[in-house]
Amino acid sequence: MLKMYTSLLRDERGPLAFGAACTFLSAPGQTFFISLFIGALSDSLGFTAGDLGSLYLGATLGSAALLPYFGHWIDRIDLRRYAASVMIGLAVSCAVMASAAGPVSLFIAFLMLRLSGQGLMSHTGMTSVGRYFVSRRGRALSLVVMGFPLSEAVMPALAVILIGAIGWRATYLAVGAGVLLIALPLLLWLIAGRQAFTQPTAREEGARRPSAWDGARIVGRTAYFWLVLPLLIYMPLTATALIFYIQPIGEAKGWSPTLIASAFTSYALFHALAILLGGGLVDRFTARNVLAATGLPMVTGIVLLGLIDAPLTAFAFMGLMGASTGLAHTVISAMWAEVYGVERLGTIRSFSVMLVVAGTAVGPALVGPMIDAGWPIALIAGLFAVFGTVATVLALAGRFRARLPA
Repeated sequence: MLKMYTSLLRDERGPLAFGAACTFLSAPGQTFFISLFIGALSDSLGFTAGDLGSLYLGATLGSAALLPYFGHWIDRIDLRRYAASVMIGLAVSCAVMASAAGPVSLFIAFLMLRLSGQGLMSHTGMTSVGRYFVSRRGRALSLVVMGFPLSEAVMPALAVILIGAIGWRATYLAVGAGVLLIALPLLLWLIAGRQAFTQPTAREEGARRPSAWDGARIVGRTAYFWLVLPLLIYMPLTATALIFYIQPIGEAKGWSPTLIASAFTSYALFHALAILLGGGLVDRFTARNVLAATGLPMVTGIVLLGLIDAPLTAFAFMGLMGASTGLAHTVISAMWAEVYGVERLGTIRSFSVMLVVAGTAVGPALVGPMIDAGWPIALIAGLFAVFGTVATVLALAGRFRARLPA
């Protein structure tokens, strides 16, 4: 298996490095990174867990609504222009976060970070590689997705060090400066002269240009989409909710902050292994056949979280969450191209991500009040486990019962 990956890297290292760098650089807008600032935000601005969850909900919903408008442009303009615009937006978002002084400015900061980081940086890397590769799409996407666990392994430790040394505001300023002054020139250099990679997919003669809501029109008319949608929403919703509040969850189970931070290593390790496994499974069995199984490790980890308080549970829970996340990143991205084609892949993917991101916004808003009200962790975990089981059954029904698009 490693030989196939090394051959792919040798042949297409520029586009693959570009895609992986995009996913890595989504970190400033990802929940795992923002969660490291929750304590400092609470102390500095005086917010409760429920307050922050509500702001995060509104901001994430807002970013989700904007994704189709900004996301579909990747099907219309040169990738270099699109990527540069997204990265400048991410740098500005970091500066806005660093200057947040109250609920309004923090809401705007959350919205911009979620849109430019978690939304558009990920979208840029996954869409550009997904439409460029065909026969080796699964392995190519799995290499690109490796940027996520690498970021999860590196960025939390870097953030903690910087917050301790220069404070949370200066940390976000430093991250934004790095994106603008270092990452942007590097990414443009990686794809310089790669016209086949940077140009949008050619449209058929007479076909109209992609528009923001083409994705809704294309996928919304298929039963397959509506049957797999609960699973597509379940995994990021659950991961976002439980990781956003992993500190209070850990406190309720008697886990130290050091133990929780160490458990992120397990998450990153299993995330990376599952990404590589997912790429091979997609190329061998197709994404449509693998999709329903992607949520099973997460459901198992949540059951363990609800039933067992032992310190090792933190590593098992985070590892299984990482496994599902890794499988989902590769399998779902390949599924869109398999089922709906690549001509409007950016438009379709931005619409689907809008729905998924909207789902993730609900997670912290639900779990925050539960924690504030003193709900047992076992009850919260049980609800998420039931949701995951139902979503898996529906996805299986979508594969074997619903007619797939031609």
